[in-house]
Amino acid sequence: MQVSVETLKGLERKVTVSVPTEKVEEEVKLRLRSLARKVKIAGFRPGKVPMNIVQSRYSESVREEVAKEMVQSTLYEALKDKELVPAGAPFVEPEQLESGKDFRYSATFEVLPVIEIKELDKPEIELVRAEVKDADVQDMLEKLREQNKEWQEVTRAAKEGDKVIIDFEGFLDGQPFEGGSAEYYELVLGSNAMIPGFEEQIVGGKPNKPFDIKVNFPDSYGHKDLAGKEATFKITIKSVMEGKLPELNDEFAEKFNVKEGGLEALKKDIKENMTRELERRVSATNRERIFDKLLEANEFDLPKSLIDQEIEHLKHDMYHRVFGHEHSDDEKIPDFPRNLFEKQAARRVHLGLLLSEYIKQHKLTASKERVDAMIDKLAKAYEKPEELRSWYYSKKENLAEIEALVTEEMVAEKISEHAKVVEKEQSYDEIMNPKAKQEEEPVKQEETEGE
Repeated sequence: MQVSVETLKGLERKVTVSVPTEKVEEEVKLRLRSLARKVKIAGFRPGKVPMNIVQSRYSESVREEVAKEMVQSTLYEALKDKELVPAGAPFVEPEQLESGKDFRYSATFEVLPVIEIKELDKPEIELVRAEVKDADVQDMLEKLREQNKEWQEVTRAAKEGDKVIIDFEGFLDGQPFEGGSAEYYELVLGSNAMIPGFEEQIVGGKPNKPFDIKVNFPDSYGHKDLAGKEATFKITIKSVMEGKLPELNDEFAEKFNVKEGGLEALKKDIKENMTRELERRVSATNRERIFDKLLEANEFDLPKSLIDQEIEHLKHDMYHRVFGHEHSDDEKIPDFPRNLFEKQAARRVHLGLLLSEYIKQHKLTASKERVDAMIDKLAKAYEKPEELRSWYYSKKENLAEIEALVTEEMVAEKISEHAKVVEKEQSYDEIMNPKAKQEEEPVKQEETEGE
């Protein structure tokens, strides 16, 4: 077997394999002989069909079969011989398998880059630190009060902060559009659940007195047939409800399954939960900042095939977030613009390859003790922690998620050991609600077509 390698653009390689005709013909003859013993042809007893007839009828299909299997059996050997590691599935172009000729085929693919880790020479890394303060706990209590408002129907006109139950029907150029209507739809005015201008025009409306409003869909709206267009909505308010905040007392605490200690015990539970979540977010933020430094110092070509795969994963994730369910194999994923995902996909591939090499180079392994400790930490946030522990330990792939997280922590720790760390104090809200969170808002506004 002869193997030649051609370097194309960047990480692309083209391997050409030539299998000697003797090996090919031997395999074709073996297949035809085996076929001759089983084939049934009118006028001949089973096993007595002349070989020339078997060849004339089945030679072409047998050669196609042999060609496919030759590719499968020789490509791995050829790649191993040339020490090539494909980043994705090779694209194989076989030549016609002709009698008396060597069988040739080519395989084009991208290889994984050769990575030589450039260690960070005492980098300066700005890391964040934060703590949960009493004011943060009080803010959380106020949010819980808001979530537990008691709604009472009133007969006055609607005002901001009220909950209204409405029927609405949307029209474009006088024609109703799909998804633009709903009945008995609950909406808290001022929640910004709808597109800009919708809720504001309901303020002042009265029950059972229909009225029209005009709104403009944002240019960035996810549905292209609505983006940037003016729509008219016919609105009927069915009822207006005013919210009453519950008192902050021991009775309020009982709503959250606090059996002893009343309001003070609830505050303690809230602070513990907030601290646990804050620590997790601070750790993730600092880890990303450390990895950013590692990425800056180690640039290399990325396999396009891996980026394409990652883009598909991100598309599926977005579909799941927007539509709220997993898609079936035959369900078409919307054609989300590729540029929405390219930067994130490239970073994931870059970081994945880099971390893999760093872990291998430094021989980092997640110990059982660290894995168990992380699972225990995660389990504390659940009402039934043992169920979460059992889930992680039930399958290797579940446990692998935690092992990967622990190993990433070990990489970050090792890098920060040699770094000049500058800590910046941030508030709970700055850590838990970064500005990037606001970018998700347009997606939320598109969950209902008429929103």
